[in-house]
Amino acid sequence: MKQKNEKTTILFVNKTSRPLKPLQVSSSLILNWKKYLAGLSLLFFFLIATIIYLTSSNIQQNKLQAALSKKINSMHTLFAQIDTVAVRKKFIKIDEELSTINGFLKARGIQTANKGPQGGEADNDIISTDEVSNFYEGYLNKIIYNISYTPLGLPFPGSITSRFGTRENPFDGSGAETHKGLDIRAPYGSPVKSMAKGEVIFAGTRGGYGNCIMLKHGNGFETLYGHLSKILVTVGQQINVGQQIGNVGSTGRSTGPHLHYEIHRNGNKINPESFLTLN
Repeated sequence: MKQKNEKTTILFVNKTSRPLKPLQVSSSLILNWKKYLAGLSLLFFFLIATIIYLTSSNIQQNKLQAALSKKINSMHTLFAQIDTVAVRKKFIKIDEELSTINGFLKARGIQTANKGPQGGEADNDIISTDEVSNFYEGYLNKIIYNISYTPLGLPFPGSITSRFGTRENPFDGSGAETHKGLDIRAPYGSPVKSMAKGEVIFAGTRGGYGNCIMLKHGNGFETLYGHLSKILVTVGQQINVGQQIGNVGSTGRSTGPHLHYEIHRNGNKINPESFLTLN
């Protein structure tokens, strides 16, 4: 049985000179030289493969970097070709049109959207497209909110038979009375639609209004629909623009089938004719 520390002496002899000093190596190295050689060969080939892979990756990375630089340069070239003066004029035109819409809203006491970037200052530079698009998205969303939560138009497209303000008593003609909304002629059972998004805050019978619905909208607005033959909504229900909420009738203090329509703003009754159109 061989010992673990067994050594083998190797003597190199040169015919023309004196023998070299004997070299002692582990006997296991001599006995297993083929295994060691195979291990060294595998290590050598692994190092060669690693070098080839790293070289290939570096070449690929350089190609990607060159392609990216080319795209960036072409984008710079494209941006340089943009007529910034024309772009700025377009933004200013959009601003003018939005300001017109805001003017219509402001005339009705509706809060308007804040102004923001207009595609550049006095020079011909334009700000980033992201900043411009984000601004106009928020700007338009504000206008959409104001319009959708503000009562506009008539709940039924009929003729107005009695207007807001002072009028003659419609029952016996004796004296004058204050009319708090509009009376709209409509056949019995005609659909009555909401004029804005909102929530039902009353649905039932209320004195001279008969069967009545009240909706709460945004910006302090409320609408009232009276003399209905049928109520199709319940308190707390969310209502969309143009949604049918009831049917025309002649309940309450009424001389015949028609719709009584009121608009309230912050608790005050205002003339609905100011809100029949946007302009």
